[in-house]
Amino acid sequence: MKKKRQEHKIRNFIGKLLPYVAVFLVIFGVAKIGAETKNDPSADNINMNTIAAGDYNVSADQLSTLYVVANLSGSFDLASTDSVAGNYVTASVMKGISQTSTDKIEKPNWINTNISRGVVVHEVKPGETMESIARKYGLTTDQIRWSNGLKTTAINPGDSLKIPSVAGIVYTAKAGDTPESLAARYGSSAERIIAANDLEGVGITEGAQIVLPGGTLPNTERPEYVAPARTYTYYGSTSERQNMHRVYDNVTRSASNRMVGGQCTYYAWWWREAHDNPLPSALTGDAKYWANNARRLGLTVNNSPSIGAVFQTTAGWYGHVGVVVGKNPDGSIVVREMNYGYRAGVIMESTIPANVVGNFNYIH
Repeated sequence: MKKKRQEHKIRNFIGKLLPYVAVFLVIFGVAKIGAETKNDPSADNINMNTIAAGDYNVSADQLSTLYVVANLSGSFDLASTDSVAGNYVTASVMKGISQTSTDKIEKPNWINTNISRGVVVHEVKPGETMESIARKYGLTTDQIRWSNGLKTTAINPGDSLKIPSVAGIVYTAKAGDTPESLAARYGSSAERIIAANDLEGVGITEGAQIVLPGGTLPNTERPEYVAPARTYTYYGSTSERQNMHRVYDNVTRSASNRMVGGQCTYYAWWWREAHDNPLPSALTGDAKYWANNARRLGLTVNNSPSIGAVFQTTAGWYGHVGVVVGKNPDGSIVVREMNYGYRAGVIMESTIPANVVGNFNYIH
């Protein structure tokens, strides 16, 4: 009886010991394989060759295998840790977008080191639209357009599109960019930028194409953005003008007229040139600077009007200029000007009463 109890205790002890022995053998085996493959490049491609052979379709078993390998490699600090971890991330992306053999993602371009692993290169197939591609990857058409610098959603078979592997945008890095600066500018986070582009311990290389998770482009950086024309209108007091009416001078562009089309400075420049009294080419800038700039260029500037003189005021945000086209016996002057209280390009003729003529500078 005593002998049976001893045998029972021995069996219990062995039963408890077996799991520890099994764990030891697994650890020893992995460590041995890791030591043997520290310098073996083929270790970087564990299970990826099988995935490639299967037209880049990822099964749950393959993803699980890569996960286990990545974790064990990290635990034992093996030389292949970075590679197998990258393989797991890549396989996760492929699995996440549910590829099939007839509707698959193109193999990521591993050769181009300027494209991060967070960027997928998709070749447009016949029948595909940007909307269908956006649905396939769980993105918006804006995210795809902005990632590729496209103003519209129009695409053609054979086009190559850069696709962010997560919702966000693909961005081409510029000198001085950091994860923190990009996160602040484009509405992402530095941690997600680092993780999505394998930037741990390394900086961002100028020209590299990286993913900004959750990022969006400011209005002024969007491909479809059109900068508004720089226009302004001078709203002087209407009491300073009499007999105001619209005129239609045949204003034409010349190479020497460097002013903004449709503005008061543009018209004054044109009028002087059209009447054989051109202004110096160095006289540029907003209307409020014209009198001072003209003095520096040696032109006569005073408060006495003459026909053909440019009248100028610093009033308003940009100032205002026009041209004196007539003088009346009572001391009033007839002027023509563009943008006096009207939209850009409109030319008005009116009379400035004698009592306010001296409020302007005149460039002769």
